[in-house]
Amino acid sequence: MKRVVRVAVLMGLMTLVAGWVPPAGAAASTQVFHTKVDVTLSNIDQCGFTVNSVVRGTDTFHVFTDQSGNMSFQDTSHVVSTLTNVANGKVVHVDNAGRDAFGGPGVENPDGTTTFTDVLTGRDIRIYTSHDSVLLKDVGYLAIVDTVDADGNLVSQELVTHGPHQFAGDFDVYCDAITAAIG
Repeated sequence: MKRVVRVAVLMGLMTLVAGWVPPAGAAASTQVFHTKVDVTLSNIDQCGFTVNSVVRGTDTFHVFTDQSGNMSFQDTSHVVSTLTNVANGKVVHVDNAGRDAFGGPGVENPDGTTTFTDVLTGRDIRIYTSHDSVLLKDVGYLAIVDTVDADGNLVSQELVTHGPHQFAGDFDVYCDAITAAIG
């Protein structure tokens, strides 16, 4: 789900900045979008619990355009979501602090496929209690290497990891950690 959200955000920001892409041969450029996050969500479902969520942090999104007009992206953020179980008042925190770098147009392969690489570094996710008991963490290096055919269909996906990755997209593990804290 987090990967889907990142891709949706990336596609939205790519559309937003498309009008700023310099023509081929123009000077390289960088656009920076800095966002302060402060959102309160009430009575939402999180792993089968009704929770209130307070999300705070910062996000800085860079769009790099080279002299040929190729774009690459980097998102650096530190965001904490504090989840409070409405039924019992128990609290758990879900945070991330890291960098997500997506390398632009992809690499065209001799067989007609294209390979895209998304590299996440830092702390992709950490779930912890108010007493700093860490229940789950994903930290280190994670590269997602996707190869698609000419129609955009996913042909293969490779994950390259270094560091502990207890979550790695497994939402059962994610919900088990939240249940341990607020269930």
